[in-house]
Amino acid sequence: MDGATFLNEHSIAPTPIRVSIIEILQANDKPISYDEFLTKIKANKTTIYRNLDILLDKNLIIKNEIDHKSFYGLADHAKAYFVCETCHKLEEIELPKLPGKSVKSVAIKGLCEKCS
Repeated sequence: MDGATFLNEHSIAPTPIRVSIIEILQANDKPISYDEFLTKIKANKTTIYRNLDILLDKNLIIKNEIDHKSFYGLADHAKAYFVCETCHKLEEIELPKLPGKSVKSVAIKGLCEKCS
């Protein structure tokens, strides 16, 4: 589904920046850093942050903080990531079952097989 249709289905005005954000996230299977958005979208920092905040408030995207850096992904399902503290490889892993909890995202840090 294209970004404009996705936004319309969630009652959000499909501005060019919002459409770009959604389509960038749809095209990637890993979370995207704010810096990566800056390289792909021609807009100032405040505009990008404001639009990310709108999508976060509507629960359409998830924000993870890893080593003081924000990463964003679609909120199509709860997600868990393993982050290697040495090579910084980011890998989606199976989310542990937590009965009675509504989890959006989890980041687990450690050493990957290659770095351990």
